[in-house]
Amino acid sequence: MKKITLTACLLTTVITLTACAAPSRTLKPTHLRNTIQVAESIERLELYTRPNGLELSARDKLAVSQFLDGYARSGDGPLYINRPASAVSGLGTQQAESVIRGLMAQGGLNPAAVQTGQYNSQAGDPVPVVVSYRTLRAIPQDCRTLGNLTDTFSNQPHSNFGCFQSANLAAMITDPRQLLEPYTSGQPNAQRRQVIYDRYIEGVVTAAAVNPDQRVGEQN
Repeated sequence: MKKITLTACLLTTVITLTACAAPSRTLKPTHLRNTIQVAESIERLELYTRPNGLELSARDKLAVSQFLDGYARSGDGPLYINRPASAVSGLGTQQAESVIRGLMAQGGLNPAAVQTGQYNSQAGDPVPVVVSYRTLRAIPQDCRTLGNLTDTFSNQPHSNFGCFQSANLAAMITDPRQLLEPYTSGQPNAQRRQVIYDRYIEGVVTAAAVNPDQRVGEQN
Protein backbone atom coordinates (compact mmCIF):
# COMPACT_ATOMS: atom_id res chain seq x y z
CA MET A 1 0.00 0.00 0.00
CA LYS A 2 2.90 2.37 0.70
CA LYS A 3 4.45 1.76 -2.77
CA ILE A 4 1.17 2.62 -4.50
CA THR A 5 0.81 5.84 -2.50
CA LEU A 6 4.42 6.90 -3.26
CA THR A 7 3.91 6.28 -7.00
CA ALA A 8 0.74 8.37 -7.01
CA CYS A 9 2.54 11.25 -5.29
CA LEU A 10 5.36 11.21 -7.87
CA LEU A 11 2.91 11.26 -10.78
CA THR A 12 1.08 14.19 -9.23
CA THR A 13 4.35 16.11 -8.85
CA VAL A 14 5.37 15.51 -12.49
CA ILE A 15 1.96 16.62 -13.79
CA THR A 16 2.09 19.77 -11.64
CA LEU A 17 5.56 20.73 -12.86
CA THR A 18 4.56 20.19 -16.49
CA ALA A 19 1.50 22.36 -16.15
CA CYS A 20 3.48 25.21 -14.58
CA ALA A 21 6.25 25.29 -17.22
CA ALA A 22 6.36 28.61 -19.12
CA PRO A 23 6.22 28.46 -22.94
CA SER A 24 9.57 29.06 -24.66
CA ARG A 25 10.13 32.24 -26.65
CA THR A 26 10.66 31.69 -30.37
CA LEU A 27 13.04 34.12 -32.06
CA LYS A 28 12.68 35.46 -35.58
CA PRO A 29 14.76 33.88 -38.36
CA THR A 30 18.38 34.97 -38.53
CA HIS A 31 18.00 36.98 -41.75
CA LEU A 32 15.22 39.03 -40.12
CA ARG A 33 17.10 39.69 -36.89
CA ASN A 34 20.36 40.70 -38.62
CA THR A 35 19.26 42.73 -41.61
CA ILE A 36 21.72 44.62 -43.82
CA GLN A 37 20.88 48.30 -44.14
CA VAL A 38 21.43 50.17 -47.42
CA ALA A 39 22.13 53.89 -47.18
CA GLU A 40 23.26 56.65 -49.51
CA SER A 41 26.88 57.75 -49.28
CA ILE A 42 28.93 60.55 -50.83
CA GLU A 43 32.30 59.72 -52.36
CA ARG A 44 34.58 62.72 -52.82
CA LEU A 45 38.00 63.51 -54.17
CA GLU A 46 39.91 66.75 -53.49
CA LEU A 47 42.34 68.17 -56.04
CA TYR A 48 44.51 70.99 -54.71
CA THR A 49 45.54 73.41 -57.42
CA ARG A 50 47.92 76.34 -57.77
CA PRO A 51 47.24 79.71 -59.33
CA ASN A 52 49.77 78.99 -62.09
CA GLY A 53 48.38 75.58 -62.98
CA LEU A 54 47.69 72.03 -61.90
CA GLU A 55 50.55 69.67 -61.18
CA LEU A 56 49.51 66.03 -60.96
CA SER A 57 51.99 63.22 -60.49
CA ALA A 58 51.48 59.77 -61.98
CA ARG A 59 50.18 58.64 -58.60
CA ASP A 60 47.67 61.52 -58.53
CA LYS A 61 46.40 60.70 -62.02
CA LEU A 62 46.01 57.05 -60.97
CA ALA A 63 43.93 58.16 -57.96
CA VAL A 64 41.67 60.23 -60.21
CA SER A 65 41.29 57.33 -62.65
CA GLN A 66 40.37 54.93 -59.84
CA PHE A 67 37.87 57.45 -58.49
CA LEU A 68 36.20 57.70 -61.89
CA ASP A 69 36.19 53.90 -62.19
CA GLY A 70 34.29 53.78 -58.92
CA TYR A 71 31.80 56.29 -60.30
CA ALA A 72 31.34 54.16 -63.43
CA ARG A 73 30.67 51.02 -61.34
CA SER A 74 28.43 52.32 -58.56
CA GLY A 75 27.78 56.02 -59.12
CA ASP A 76 24.17 57.15 -58.87
CA GLY A 77 23.40 60.38 -60.66
CA PRO A 78 25.76 63.05 -61.98
CA LEU A 79 29.43 63.63 -61.25
CA TYR A 80 29.81 66.93 -59.39
CA ILE A 81 32.79 69.24 -59.82
CA ASN A 82 32.71 72.07 -57.27
CA ARG A 83 35.29 74.80 -57.68
CA PRO A 84 36.33 77.34 -55.01
CA ALA A 85 34.83 80.78 -55.62
CA SER A 86 38.17 82.48 -54.91
CA ALA A 87 39.88 80.59 -57.76
CA VAL A 88 37.02 79.81 -60.10
CA SER A 89 38.81 81.45 -63.01
CA GLY A 90 42.31 80.30 -62.05
CA LEU A 91 44.43 78.27 -64.43
CA GLY A 92 44.78 75.37 -61.99
CA THR A 93 41.03 75.08 -61.50
CA GLN A 94 40.40 75.06 -65.23
CA GLN A 95 43.09 72.43 -65.78
CA ALA A 96 41.61 70.22 -63.04
CA GLU A 97 38.23 70.17 -64.77
CA SER A 98 39.90 69.52 -68.11
CA VAL A 99 41.84 66.55 -66.69
CA ILE A 100 38.67 65.04 -65.24
CA ARG A 101 36.73 65.39 -68.47
CA GLY A 102 39.65 63.93 -70.44
CA LEU A 103 39.87 60.86 -68.18
CA MET A 104 36.11 60.41 -68.41
CA ALA A 105 36.33 60.38 -72.20
CA GLN A 106 39.12 57.77 -72.06
CA GLY A 107 37.01 55.59 -69.79
CA GLY A 108 33.93 55.81 -72.00
CA LEU A 109 31.93 57.94 -69.55
CA ASN A 110 29.40 60.46 -70.81
CA PRO A 111 30.74 64.03 -70.30
CA ALA A 112 27.14 65.21 -70.05
CA ALA A 113 26.98 63.55 -66.63
CA VAL A 114 29.19 66.31 -65.19
CA GLN A 115 27.56 69.10 -63.18
CA THR A 116 29.73 72.01 -62.14
CA GLY A 117 29.29 74.43 -59.27
CA GLN A 118 31.25 76.52 -56.80
CA TYR A 119 31.49 76.97 -53.06
CA ASN A 120 32.46 79.95 -50.90
CA SER A 121 36.15 80.34 -50.14
CA GLN A 122 38.57 83.04 -49.08
CA ALA A 123 41.43 84.27 -51.23
CA GLY A 124 44.76 82.75 -50.23
CA ASP A 125 43.28 79.66 -48.61
CA PRO A 126 44.46 76.26 -49.92
CA VAL A 127 41.05 75.35 -51.32
CA PRO A 128 40.66 72.25 -53.54
CA VAL A 129 38.51 71.36 -56.48
CA VAL A 130 36.02 68.87 -55.01
CA VAL A 131 34.84 66.00 -57.21
CA SER A 132 32.01 63.92 -55.78
CA TYR A 133 29.18 61.54 -56.60
CA ARG A 134 26.39 59.74 -54.78
CA THR A 135 26.44 56.00 -54.26
CA LEU A 136 24.86 53.30 -52.10
CA ARG A 137 26.63 51.41 -49.34
CA ALA A 138 25.72 48.29 -47.42
CA ILE A 139 25.92 49.03 -43.69
CA PRO A 140 26.57 45.95 -41.52
CA GLN A 141 24.98 45.53 -38.13
CA ASP A 142 27.02 46.34 -35.03
CA CYS A 143 28.02 42.98 -33.53
CA ARG A 144 30.03 44.28 -30.59
CA THR A 145 27.18 43.67 -28.13
CA LEU A 146 26.44 39.95 -28.01
CA GLY A 147 23.67 38.18 -26.17
CA ASN A 148 24.12 35.50 -23.56
CA LEU A 149 25.83 32.68 -25.44
CA THR A 150 24.87 30.15 -22.75
CA ASP A 151 21.16 30.95 -22.86
CA THR A 152 20.18 27.85 -24.83
CA PHE A 153 17.98 26.03 -22.33
CA SER A 154 14.93 26.30 -24.61
CA ASN A 155 16.84 25.01 -27.66
CA GLN A 156 16.90 28.52 -29.17
CA PRO A 157 20.00 30.39 -30.45
CA HIS A 158 21.18 33.45 -28.59
CA SER A 159 19.63 36.76 -29.65
CA ASN A 160 22.62 37.92 -31.72
CA PHE A 161 23.23 34.61 -33.49
CA GLY A 162 24.22 35.16 -37.15
CA CYS A 163 25.26 38.80 -36.70
CA PHE A 164 28.85 38.28 -37.86
CA GLN A 165 27.73 36.29 -40.89
CA SER A 166 25.49 39.19 -41.89
CA ALA A 167 28.28 41.72 -41.28
CA ASN A 168 30.74 39.75 -43.44
CA LEU A 169 28.17 39.50 -46.22
CA ALA A 170 27.62 43.27 -46.14
CA ALA A 171 31.37 43.83 -46.42
CA MET A 172 31.58 41.61 -49.53
CA ILE A 173 28.67 43.13 -51.45
CA THR A 174 29.97 45.23 -54.33
CA ASP A 175 26.65 46.65 -55.52
CA PRO A 176 24.12 47.19 -52.69
CA ARG A 177 21.41 47.63 -55.28
CA GLN A 178 21.35 43.83 -55.41
CA LEU A 179 19.61 43.97 -52.01
CA LEU A 180 16.94 46.38 -53.23
CA GLU A 181 15.95 45.01 -56.61
CA PRO A 182 17.03 42.17 -58.91
CA TYR A 183 19.03 42.74 -62.05
CA THR A 184 17.04 43.15 -65.22
CA SER A 185 16.90 40.12 -67.48
CA GLY A 186 18.89 40.22 -70.68
CA GLN A 187 17.54 39.64 -74.14
CA PRO A 188 16.89 35.94 -74.90
CA ASN A 189 18.57 34.18 -77.80
CA ALA A 190 15.90 34.38 -80.52
CA GLN A 191 17.62 31.84 -82.81
CA ARG A 192 17.97 29.22 -80.09
CA ARG A 193 14.38 29.79 -78.99
CA GLN A 194 13.15 29.19 -82.55
CA VAL A 195 15.14 25.94 -82.80
CA ILE A 196 13.60 24.61 -79.57
CA TYR A 197 10.13 25.66 -80.69
CA ASP A 198 10.52 23.89 -84.04
CA ARG A 199 11.63 20.69 -82.31
CA TYR A 200 8.66 20.91 -79.96
CA ILE A 201 6.26 21.20 -82.91
CA GLU A 202 7.90 18.21 -84.63
CA GLY A 203 7.66 16.13 -81.46
CA VAL A 204 11.42 15.83 -81.13
CA VAL A 205 13.20 15.87 -77.76
CA THR A 206 14.17 19.48 -77.04
CA ALA A 207 16.86 18.71 -74.48
CA ALA A 208 20.48 19.04 -75.53
CA ALA A 209 22.41 15.84 -76.16
CA VAL A 210 24.41 14.60 -73.19
CA ASN A 211 27.99 13.57 -73.74
CA PRO A 212 28.37 10.02 -72.33
CA ASP A 213 31.81 10.93 -71.01
CA GLN A 214 30.15 13.42 -68.64
CA ARG A 215 28.10 10.76 -66.86
CA VAL A 216 29.14 9.94 -63.33
CA GLY A 217 28.84 6.31 -62.30
CA GLU A 218 30.26 3.79 -59.91
CA GLN A 219 33.21 1.76 -61.11
CA ASN A 220 33.56 -1.85 -60.09
